[in-house]
Amino acid sequence: MLRFTWLQLLLIPALLQAPVLAAGPAYDFRVVIDVSDSMKETDPQNLRVPALKLINGLIPSGSRAGVWTFGKYVDMAVKWGKVNDSWRTQADLGAEKIHSNALLTNIEGALARAGVGWDRADGKTKRILLLLTDGKVDVSTDPVKNEKSRDKVLGESLAALKQAGAEVHAIALSDATDEVLLKQLALETGGSFEIAKTAAELQKVFYRMFERASKPDTVALTGKEFPIDGSIREMTLLIFRSANSQPTILIPPDSPAISAQKPRASRWRSDQGYDLITLKNPQAGTWRIDAEMDPDNRLMVVTDLKLEAGGLPAYSSPRDAHQLTAELFNRDKKISKNSFLRFVDFELTHIDTDGSEKKYPLAHSSERKDKGQYLYLLEQNLAEGMHSFIVSADSRTFNRSKRFDMRVQWPVEVKIEPQQQAGVYQLKLRAREEYLKPDGMVAEVDVEAPDGARDSVELENSTGWLQTRVETSQAGLYRAHIRVSAQNHASEIYDIDLGSFSMLGVYRALPVAAGNLPAAESTAAAAAKADTGKETDWRMVGIVVLAVNLFLMLLILGGWLILRRRKAADELIIEDEELSA
Repeated sequence: MLRFTWLQLLLIPALLQAPVLAAGPAYDFRVVIDVSDSMKETDPQNLRVPALKLINGLIPSGSRAGVWTFGKYVDMAVKWGKVNDSWRTQADLGAEKIHSNALLTNIEGALARAGVGWDRADGKTKRILLLLTDGKVDVSTDPVKNEKSRDKVLGESLAALKQAGAEVHAIALSDATDEVLLKQLALETGGSFEIAKTAAELQKVFYRMFERASKPDTVALTGKEFPIDGSIREMTLLIFRSANSQPTILIPPDSPAISAQKPRASRWRSDQGYDLITLKNPQAGTWRIDAEMDPDNRLMVVTDLKLEAGGLPAYSSPRDAHQLTAELFNRDKKISKNSFLRFVDFELTHIDTDGSEKKYPLAHSSERKDKGQYLYLLEQNLAEGMHSFIVSADSRTFNRSKRFDMRVQWPVEVKIEPQQQAGVYQLKLRAREEYLKPDGMVAEVDVEAPDGARDSVELENSTGWLQTRVETSQAGLYRAHIRVSAQNHASEIYDIDLGSFSMLGVYRALPVAAGNLPAAESTAAAAAKADTGKETDWRMVGIVVLAVNLFLMLLILGGWLILRRRKAADELIIEDEELSA
């Protein structure tokens, strides 16, 4: 309790002396949803409806937002305007009109219509386009027209979005989606891309997209309890539920429980798969949740005390280093007083691709101009895949956190495929088209044997892959060291060291030339070679072996009989001599 009192007292001078930071930008959300007939298979339960209602409830009040649907034509499902209670009501009604009856997939037209008014960048507004589709560019039965439209999407449409300063966050709802196109839209606008493997995952994927785009202030949920401090003016709790889960109950510190049946002062939005609960001016203290807990549950807050964190992109290569930063602000003023910050722990939690967690403390910047800033240099070699990073500031009486999801992958895809014969591999590589131009990529590959010998290998271009066959002859670990040179889509040349890729070698005796053998061995080898092709008659071999053994046994038996007769004759002579004496 003493700690809480001191923090409250220290906060006042900290705010008075903190430098001013400009208020954050407003948001302009444009949500674009595919309603083509293929969605009957990829989203048979039309889960796009509750997913869109979730986004409708999450977009911050005061933002601007609109929703467009597209197939062959593009329609405005929810009129673009200021987000308030009236807009949310209209947005929910618009969500109910989502269908799967449209022909074709006009992504080019959808981007053009949704981007109306985004003529040039606006430093005061953050522009976000959420795109959901399950297909490829499909504007005609003529494949040439489809290819031209796709080229326009990656040309004129992408250029317009970049000029407007808009981020594209794309969701694919099918393996048949044009992943390269969606990822390139995301990469070149600073957005993100994700595949919802099933329609049931759509709500969580939509939320993660919203979180990446808007980076809301959150309070960490550990277990079923969480602290609410006096600086929080509004809180929004997102609880994901399974089909048969118990109803969610929210229990304030010293007040009656809140539920969907008894919402009291809360705004309660429940739909298939989730509860979204919003309260203004929540009571300070420890709150409890009585619900099925899910790792994707979130507690978002509108607060005067904010955590600002940055330095992690949506995409990275395994060897890129990133300088992560974290700062606390109150009413848009940076907190730099040591008397306050010494009570706060800044920490980074890294959730690896396999789900394992590691925690690292952030260090206070040594630069006087960056007083109040905490840093962590992320320079580990990361495995390819999705990594999550949670930056937190915890004083025991309040906590704030920010989550970043970062996909780690090389811009070049490498495959090492074992062949039927042990110790033999097919090494293949190609440019990922969302990062690099596929034509003109040059690769250098050296294969290092367990004994350290290192040889260059030649690659041939086959079915879009640069590839070669690797045959090992030693037991142990082989390493393929790969370097490539390629152009990105801005025609800039990149030299990329992909590092080494491992293969398990198998001992295999090397063939020896007959001319290098000694004379006797050469003769034996020649005789063996001359006999090659003659089949062995194992039946005859068995008969010969049996005959030889029988012959040897008869010889032994005959010898034994002769010895026995000779001995008997000797004994008879002795007896005769004794009688005659």
